Amino acid sequence: MAQTAVWRVRDSAPKALYFASTSSPYWQRSAASLIAAACDFPADTRTADFGGSLRAGTSALHAAFDSLRAGSVRSAVVAAADVRDGVGGSAEELTLGDAAAAVAIGDERVVAELVAASTRSDDFLDEWRCDTDRYINSFASKFSTSRGYEANTVAAARALLKQGGIAATEIARLALASPDGRAQASVAKALGIPADRVQDSRLDDIGLTGVAMPLLILAQALDQAKPGDMILCAGYGEGADGFLFHVTDHIGALPRPMVRDTRALEFPSYQIYRKLRDYLREEVSGPDISNVLWEREEPQNMRLHATFCPKCETVQFPMTRVCASCRNTTGLCEKPLGRTGTLFTFNKDFLYSGPVQPTVNAVVDLDGGGRFLCQMTDVDEREVEIGMRVELVLRRLREAESMHHYYWKCRPLE
Repeated sequence: MAQTAVWRVRDSAPKALYFASTSSPYWQRSAASLIAAACDFPADTRTADFGGSLRAGTSALHAAFDSLRAGSVRSAVVAAADVRDGVGGSAEELTLGDAAAAVAIGDERVVAELVAASTRSDDFLDEWRCDTDRYINSFASKFSTSRGYEANTVAAARALLKQGGIAATEIARLALASPDGRAQASVAKALGIPADRVQDSRLDDIGLTGVAMPLLILAQALDQAKPGDMILCAGYGEGADGFLFHVTDHIGALPRPMVRDTRALEFPSYQIYRKLRDYLREEVSGPDISNVLWEREEPQNMRLHATFCPKCETVQFPMTRVCASCRNTTGLCEKPLGRTGTLFTFNKDFLYSGPVQPTVNAVVDLDGGGRFLCQMTDVDEREVEIGMRVELVLRRLREAESMHHYYWKCRPLE
């Protein structure tokens, strides 16, 4: 029978999802739409992609607030992510980092109210990457920092203080992205904000993370904020975007910390690290699949829908037309799987063609029902044990000639 019923409608899902990146996997294909599907958001979710500048993350944030003010949406998610690559052995390789961050925008139970917003556009050549470039190009210099970063960020911040009608000394947290992890101190000095109120960029353990950096530092500031605090946040790139937030009493109900600590994995050698870094770019073993097959399997493989039997309440994945438990064929419907669970069993595959051996294959009992087979990631294979808590994450699995293939893996739940 055709499976047309769905377990539930997610009314609480945001009405818009904006994604920003300077390293999106496709030149033409919406990453925001793919993320919305992976989050199992409904089809009427407004999606948009932002790119082309380090300021893309804050540009997306501006767009989300504009949508709320216009009344076209009541809630939105802004996500930003970058893969920042430098030439092997270069200074950029030591300072650049990969990261992702997301913020929810809405008009209920707000933890930080938007007081003012500002923006500046400046066609200044500082850091760039052409469509044929794999690595980032930059004019890293004192002039680039002072002219491209400090001048624009200070101007955007002063505009915020003027709009908000507050003095610089009233700022409790200064959350600024910067080109070197240190120049934000110069901006604070120019504004008259004490140095101890400047949010640490965590350059040493995270690095310079591109479009995700402003949202990541804002999240770190909110981790330490208390009701009544004023937070000034800014991102830069061919200009600057600024936001002034007032922290509300709802901050106490927010789960903390919001920033997941990095999980460092040790590699036996630099050569193995580079092999792992480059593996997916060079390995082409997946097929180019048709949109007919994609359409048929998208609810299962991207949205993580399983089959639910109303007769015996069995949850089964992959989706099926016959209940494996009671052989029922009537009333079966789609049910979204949980994204967390417990490791039921695992094995270590030394024959799988991967950059690091062995590959850990896991069977996970998901919260809410269903059993899921996948690879493990972000884990030292010596630490894997039955019963450990894990979460599902969407990762690039392999490459085809003209497309990327994504699927779900699991990693330890911290």
